[in-house]
Amino acid sequence: MLACIGSSTIKPMGESRFFRHSKALFDLDERETTHLHRRSAENLVSTPRSMGPPTPPNGRVSANRSTHRPDTFNPLVTLTRNIRFSLTRTLDRATVMNTPRGNTHAGWPSMDTLAGSAWEATIEVRGTPDPRTGYLVGIDQLDLAVRTRSIPRLLEAHAAGECSAVFVARTILETAGPDLTAEIHAVEVGVEPKTRWRVESGDMSMVLIQRRYEFSASHRLHLPELDDAANEALFGKCSNPNGHGHNYEVEVRIETTDTETPLSILAVDDVVNSLLIDRFDHKHLNLDLEDFKDRVPSVENIASRCVELLREPIAALGSDSRLHAVKVWETPRTACTVLA
Repeated sequence: MLACIGSSTIKPMGESRFFRHSKALFDLDERETTHLHRRSAENLVSTPRSMGPPTPPNGRVSANRSTHRPDTFNPLVTLTRNIRFSLTRTLDRATVMNTPRGNTHAGWPSMDTLAGSAWEATIEVRGTPDPRTGYLVGIDQLDLAVRTRSIPRLLEAHAAGECSAVFVARTILETAGPDLTAEIHAVEVGVEPKTRWRVESGDMSMVLIQRRYEFSASHRLHLPELDDAANEALFGKCSNPNGHGHNYEVEVRIETTDTETPLSILAVDDVVNSLLIDRFDHKHLNLDLEDFKDRVPSVENIASRCVELLREPIAALGSDSRLHAVKVWETPRTACTVLA
């Protein structure tokens, strides 16, 4: 059982406004309205901080979305990254740290079974972006710092007893920052929201596990027998000949019995990652896959295809498991559920 429900923030300054962009958040002054596109910084050449332009005396500048010019100033920003993880006692620390990093959307490391505590940590990093790359810090560096420095310490503490939310936040704040190129300003923690267990009154021995994943893909909605004008009339902007993209979220729902050998979440992740996420992520669904050669890659058909791919492998996991349904979000307001 968690020692603290809700969230706890270790942050010396006041509250801020947040602008969401994909999985990263930017905290800016009301007069500073910039979006910085976040990607991995591994393959980019970083300019030393000393080569950047000086900060004006009042510390305030106007941020814009144009290409950087040598005579422009960068704003002070706070980059925020959400990292989800679980602490478990069913596996030793070495085994946990060597598990595949598949579903980082729901969290890594995962709970092997139903025992443990699940967390979401929000890491706030404050500073001035590199004038050349536009990066404050690579989000891959933040992930690596928490996973290699903080989580081993938290696993040790969890093995000895339950960790409070304040302890988790302070541990991350103290351990994750030393090798980063920017300073961690604050750490906020709460309960990880992407895995849920449902028990109904009609049959309390049956457990419905609901676990979420994500992938990014592009597609085009069109019928080959229609011309461009007819497709546009039918599908609107979604018939754009060059396609368009979505950040899809997938919820896999599995029925299992509450026995002495409960279904392993790690085994579920392995199946979903290998059969769905690796298959669809960063693909053009019309052009790169055979799955939608003969059917439109609508959210309805994507959810149906997910069920087809997962039904038998989920049943093979044992623990009397059975795929119950798959729900796919195309946007936060549009989703489709297909029962298995």
